[in-house]
Amino acid sequence: MFSDPQSVTYATVAKSLAKIDIGEYRLNDSGVVYDLVINHQFKNRSRFVVRLRRDAFASDPLVPTQNVLASMTATFTLDVPTTGLAPADFQNLGNALVGWLTSANILKLVNGET
Repeated sequence: MFSDPQSVTYATVAKSLAKIDIGEYRLNDSGVVYDLVINHQFKNRSRFVVRLRRDAFASDPLVPTQNVLASMTATFTLDVPTTGLAPADFQNLGNALVGWLTSANILKLVNGET
């Protein structure tokens, strides 16, 4: 079980997200909402998902005097077989991807590089 609260760092600032439900943590930081959702599915394959969403209001580019909700999400998914591999294998694959996700590689990704 994950501890309450969960902490994430956004733009070098630590954010403390309180547990609001099973597998869901949230912070409303002066109108900017951070939502962390952790869930699992066990069917033909096992799927483990962590999703961090940030909702904020921004100026509408068409009507600058009005604000619109701007939402963005980052998701990490491990999709694994129910047999044949050990949790350490899942951990190694996850660590490999997280290690690759450097700040420079994320910037290349969002700039459309392949």
